[in-house]
Amino acid sequence: MARAPRTLAGRLLVSHPQLRDDHFRETVVLMHTHSDDEGALGVIVNRPLGRVLGQIETSATLAPLDGVPLFEGGPVATDRLAFGGWCFPVKGEPEVRFGLDQDEAAALAADGRFRLAAYVGYAGWSPGQLENELKMNAWVICPFDDLCLEHEGVDLWKKLLERHRPDLRLEADSPDNPGLN
Repeated sequence: MARAPRTLAGRLLVSHPQLRDDHFRETVVLMHTHSDDEGALGVIVNRPLGRVLGQIETSATLAPLDGVPLFEGGPVATDRLAFGGWCFPVKGEPEVRFGLDQDEAAALAADGRFRLAAYVGYAGWSPGQLENELKMNAWVICPFDDLCLEHEGVDLWKKLLERHRPDLRLEADSPDNPGLN
């Protein structure tokens, strides 16, 4: 097994097909922070809620963000909304922004290069918790790449596994209850 990088910030955690926890089953988590001392924090990027911000909040101050799609970001602090975004330059690493306030998010929306999202809640791990889950092979570590622009939902989860762990494809395509085939 490959050793995990010292920090997973800016990487994707793709849930292993055998991870059946309701909060993280078939999820892709974009990591925001990760350290030995502080633990880890990220947002689920493949659980769109099928709505945009303007459908739930009609404030004039949020008008520039009306079209920003809403996602289930994770099971922690589900009473809070956070903005994030990314862009993939022609060359180099993707640029990722987290924890944006309204003004920063509006500026990125006006810029047009960033793909913005609003996340309800987030995913968090206490110090050592994620490392233990990695030792149990609950997650596949993947680079943050342009598949995130092309796919969403469970399809994104499957495509990332297909690209980075093709040996898990059969498990990813298996039904929840094979006896019902």
